[in-house]
Amino acid sequence: MRSLSLVFVLAMSGAMSCSKTSPAPTTVAGTNTTLIGTVLERLDGAPYSYLRLKTEKGDVWAAVPMDSVSTGKKVTITHGAALKNFQAPRVGKRFDLVVFGTLERGG
Repeated sequence: MRSLSLVFVLAMSGAMSCSKTSPAPTTVAGTNTTLIGTVLERLDGAPYSYLRLKTEKGDVWAAVPMDSVSTGKKVTITHGAALKNFQAPRVGKRFDLVVFGTLERGG
């Protein structure tokens, strides 16, 4: 029985190390990030619009509930949670870092 358990553990270790899938997304920073920037690019993949923003600290990708915001518009995204290694199959893209949040309206 002990040798069978060892074989199983070794087989599972090998299967996991040979996986060709992307690493699982991980949350970074807090869950209350705010981004302010200008929309440089928009990719729609229901239920999200992925926005590449030019911010004071460089370009950042953000995901918001699907929206028709146009490029060139200055936006504020609140209540953000940053994810690393996020695969977005509906747009065929893997993001090294993307902040999921809420697109603020008005003002």
